[in-house]
Amino acid sequence: MSALTGFFLVLAGFGFLIFIHELGHFLAAKWAGIRADGFAIGMGPCLGSYRKGAGLCFGSADAVIVRKYGKRPIEMSDKDLDNLRIGETEYSLRALPLGGYVRMLGQEDGNPGAVSSDARSFNRAPLGKRAVVILAGITANLVLAIVLFLIAFLVGVRFPAPRIGAVQIGSPAFNATPVDPKNGVGLRAGDTVIAIDGEPARTFIDVRLSAAMAKPDTALAFEIERDGARMGYSVTPIVEPISGLLSIGVDSSRVTMLTDVRSSLDSVRTMLEVFPTLVAAGVQPGWRIDSVDAKPVSNYAQLTAAAHASKGEPLALTWSDPASNAITTVPLDLEPEFETLKPASALGAVQGAVVPGFDAGLVGLAPLARVREVVAESLNHESLHKGDVFLRIGSLEGPRVSELMKSLRSTPNAAIPALVLRDGVETAVEVRTDKEGRVGVFLEPAWDLRKMARAVERVSTGESARDTPAKSLAIIPLGEFVSLDGEPLADFRALRLRLIERATATDESTPLSLRIGLRDPSPNATVTESTMTLTAADLASLRELDYEFPIPSAYFDPEFTVLTAHGNPLEAVAMGFRQTSVMIEQFFLTLDRIGRGSIGVEQLQGPVGILHTGTQVADEGLMYIVFFLALISVNLAVVNALPIPIADGGLFAFLIYEKIVGRPPSIAFQNGAAIAGIAFVACLFLLTFYNDIGRLLS
Repeated sequence: MSALTGFFLVLAGFGFLIFIHELGHFLAAKWAGIRADGFAIGMGPCLGSYRKGAGLCFGSADAVIVRKYGKRPIEMSDKDLDNLRIGETEYSLRALPLGGYVRMLGQEDGNPGAVSSDARSFNRAPLGKRAVVILAGITANLVLAIVLFLIAFLVGVRFPAPRIGAVQIGSPAFNATPVDPKNGVGLRAGDTVIAIDGEPARTFIDVRLSAAMAKPDTALAFEIERDGARMGYSVTPIVEPISGLLSIGVDSSRVTMLTDVRSSLDSVRTMLEVFPTLVAAGVQPGWRIDSVDAKPVSNYAQLTAAAHASKGEPLALTWSDPASNAITTVPLDLEPEFETLKPASALGAVQGAVVPGFDAGLVGLAPLARVREVVAESLNHESLHKGDVFLRIGSLEGPRVSELMKSLRSTPNAAIPALVLRDGVETAVEVRTDKEGRVGVFLEPAWDLRKMARAVERVSTGESARDTPAKSLAIIPLGEFVSLDGEPLADFRALRLRLIERATATDESTPLSLRIGLRDPSPNATVTESTMTLTAADLASLRELDYEFPIPSAYFDPEFTVLTAHGNPLEAVAMGFRQTSVMIEQFFLTLDRIGRGSIGVEQLQGPVGILHTGTQVADEGLMYIVFFLALISVNLAVVNALPIPIADGGLFAFLIYEKIVGRPPSIAFQNGAAIAGIAFVACLFLLTFYNDIGRLLS
């Protein structure tokens, strides 16, 4: 019901924007003395109308006039209308609420030949007045946007704060170059973004947009605040494979409340099922962590810090439900941290995107990929099961998580043979991919197995690379480690503990004897014993391993900031003008980036997508809807200003031509341009409609 409420609220708002646009044309036409025969909200069949002399009518009032007087009002002279006491304008509501128009005598968008010799026709009006009428709709939408922004900023609108909550390992942000080398490489969780390329970053949306709108292969200058000090970094965005947009690989800062946004409820509840102690305590979306081990916390970074300081001991989390004031304390086990294995050739182009090839592991040894969850709409709902471990995909034996994802993404719209380990039995399956190479499952590393994926022989360490200890073992995929220096090993977690113990005991290179069982279908498994040497760098890396907070940050609400004029109307007006100009600039930047190829046409949204986005926006409150409608009003104005035939900008271009040449373009040319304009708009509508439906279905 909340989704329907939001939908109809945004639909009504969208209709209001169109009403204001057409009202601008209508009032300007009245001012110019041009006869306006119709004022319609919506397109298509007429649901109801009003015209003086006919009254309120189901359907068009013109039909009533025709039955009484034998001809339509637009065919009557002003004198006839006065004598018959018939109103000049029919006001109508149409079936499709995604459009509208003003019908003026001597002007029809789709019929340039519909001119009139009447003194009050559009085509007989002075050129200056015609220009005012054409531009009035654009002006009305820009003025409305400023007013809506003014209202929103007077009350205040909350947005995700421009603070970094997480940095993806190996991302552009992770490898950001400091202006001052003493500040260290990379942006960090907790950094507050002050400005990007000199432009203030007021929200985290500014951070994402600046990356998405960046010129390809061009660095952005970030000014950030860290621990009270300001510092500069250079970051070059790359294409993020899932969204297809340029990104720097950061997420917004999060607070300690599990998100209860409608679209995320199922995801949060599924996550909670992984933690039986939380389910037993009644923890639900909307609950908040107030303290950890009796110490107050307010953001996710503090949860991460507590996990690092715990030395692996469970954390006592105090949860509260703001709705019922219920409070409960629940112990939570932590996740052990593993090394990040970044192969020396970790970045590869797949369908024009840069796909990270990073995995977690130990000294070059990596776990296999296991299916954590199969989504309900997955193409592989029947073939893949929760808990399946991939042993082979296509011809690739023992794929790591990143290799599996890369292999799938590079093979879209395909049926790929695979071998999985299901309940201890090797099972052949067929994996289907969609047009983007997705299979509809969530993956996780199989840390609780001894069986290994393909080892990483050489890893990147920033600007250099080094061999891993696993290289000397010449491990074939799907081997199983048996023991380390004679001590039995149950799984990767046990191997981690043994390696950290060795790293803690010495700083010098040390040899280790690792017994590995090779994959062998015969009853007698083959075991090989090899020695690998841990270098000082390996030992240092192992000593840095810690523990992670087990609930990912994405399940918590963002940290918000409020954009407000603090009740100052003048400041609110200034903020409204500033936001309007920023949105106009963003629109043309988007066109430029589409031309450069850094933004694909699949990112464009049409009316369906806008309405769908609006229903999600509605969850954020009334002022966010007001802000959203202001954004759409700006976009509506700018789109209408483009020199497309049948759009306001195209009609204005004809007036410029008439001013320069001294006569309007020929009717034949205008007809051809109108057909081309209609075809272009129709193609654009079909493209965006396809994009919108594709997003909804996927």
